Amino acid sequence: MKLKYKILWVEDEEDSIKIKAKNIRLYLENEYGFECSLDDITILDYEEFETNYIDNNKMKIGTNIEQFDLVLVDFNLGEVQHTGDKLIKVVRDGNIYSEILFYSSDLDSLKEKLNKHFIDGIFTSNRDELEEKIKKLIRVTIKKVQDVNNLRGLIMAEVSELDRIKERIIVNATSKIDDRGLEKYMLKKVKSSIDANKNKLDEFNDNIDNLLITDLLNSRGLIDSDKKRLAVGKTLEKLSITEPIDKITFLEPYKNNILTIRNNFAHVEESDGFDEDGNTCKLIGSIPFTEKKCIEIRQEIKKYKNILVEIEQKLNE
Repeated sequence: MKLKYKILWVEDEEDSIKIKAKNIRLYLENEYGFECSLDDITILDYEEFETNYIDNNKMKIGTNIEQFDLVLVDFNLGEVQHTGDKLIKVVRDGNIYSEILFYSSDLDSLKEKLNKHFIDGIFTSNRDELEEKIKKLIRVTIKKVQDVNNLRGLIMAEVSELDRIKERIIVNATSKIDDRGLEKYMLKKVKSSIDANKNKLDEFNDNIDNLLITDLLNSRGLIDSDKKRLAVGKTLEKLSITEPIDKITFLEPYKNNILTIRNNFAHVEESDGFDEDGNTCKLIGSIPFTEKKCIEIRQEIKKYKNILVEIEQKLNE
């Protein structure tokens, strides 16, 4: 699962679910720290859904549906044409990894049809209780994939995306800074790192007989992401940018809340420990791996992505 949470919603009467869709989007963003814009909730009627996602030759749902974390389907779609039965068949015969929820005003009839076709693993809801059932299912989908390796992958992917935004900011800023100050600053930082690494290398060579392999493994070289952080900070200083953030407010918090977290998840093994309430949990270094911490990490990544995008937009004005 990435930072972006995507939902496919199959419903013929879009106006009937607009408020629910908005509430679900805000729930994902505010309660769980995911990105979920209006564009991330794709609402289609049955005809559009069939055209885009059902392989009628094989009577299976196509693999392109796997981009969605959750699929919501009004089971009463086009009841005259028996689309509900058709949906059951294509779901039963396909290998679908997204969670699917069928909902209906007649829940007993829906469950009866699902049992008749010997299909399980599908969630169901009465239309009147739909919003709360969706929220419960979202909690299920998140908990199913919220392990250390999954969060590690999310952090690696999203910090790489932050780096790409920082690169665009740096490139754009160089055309606005006349004294080549940004280029000089970056070269100075690179030279400083090279000199430091050279000194460390000379020290290792001079003490080769007493050198521990762990000393080498723990001595990391140039960290590109950190240099980009510093360059963005210099950009904010050089161009006197204070909104949405200034240099001081950006540099250390970004290092502590993004890069240190990324480095810990990338390089530190899990261990057993306790959270802040004294409950047993896994630790990544000193970071407790709890649902609360996972939400906090996603919220921090999303916050800095929004900040960097806003800086980029300001430079493009």
